[in-house]
Amino acid sequence: MRILIMGGTRFIGVYLTKVLVEQGHEVVLFNRGNHPTPVTGIKQIQGDRKNTNQLKEKLSAESFDAIFDNNGRELSDTQPLVEIFNGQLQHFVYVSSAGVYLPTEQMPHREGDPVDPNSRHKGKHHTEAYLAESGIPWTSVRPCYIYGPQNYNDLEAWFFDRIVRDRPLPIPGNGKFITQFGHVQDLAIAMAKILGNETAINKIYNISAIAM
Repeated sequence: MRILIMGGTRFIGVYLTKVLVEQGHEVVLFNRGNHPTPVTGIKQIQGDRKNTNQLKEKLSAESFDAIFDNNGRELSDTQPLVEIFNGQLQHFVYVSSAGVYLPTEQMPHREGDPVDPNSRHKGKHHTEAYLAESGIPWTSVRPCYIYGPQNYNDLEAWFFDRIVRDRPLPIPGNGKFITQFGHVQDLAIAMAKILGNETAINKIYNISAIAM
């Protein structure tokens, strides 16, 4: 497949690019060009996705079998991509977040649980709803906490910092909540497995660690 990855040079996209290239896919990255590509020789289209005119100018002449939208936070980020490529793609894979759910004392969350209309990830839920109505063959993944090398969010580092300074680790609520960190490599492998899987079309999946 010829695959477009939105982003591809910071965290999730780095791992996903390597997995897809190893599987024999042709990978093209779209980003602002602030970081080197994770695989030498792959095509990188430089642009700002938030500039809709620039996005359409840079991508309208391109053709892809699949798109991984790793860094769209608001509907306005993703809608132009759908407008350009709807009717041309075999698969559009969107990276959402487990942060879209309403808080609950019954954990873990399941994909059908109610979402929080006021969460800081509400733009991702709006995007999922749009994809469901767009007619494009889509799948959304909702990762839990992602960790691993090149992580630019203060997740595992926060715990390690407290441990090395001999500080206690706060446990939220009554201490019985269930959650899980997932390694970014596991996430990339799971995302790559979505391609060519007709069962995954028009579905949402929570993703955490992969049991080996």
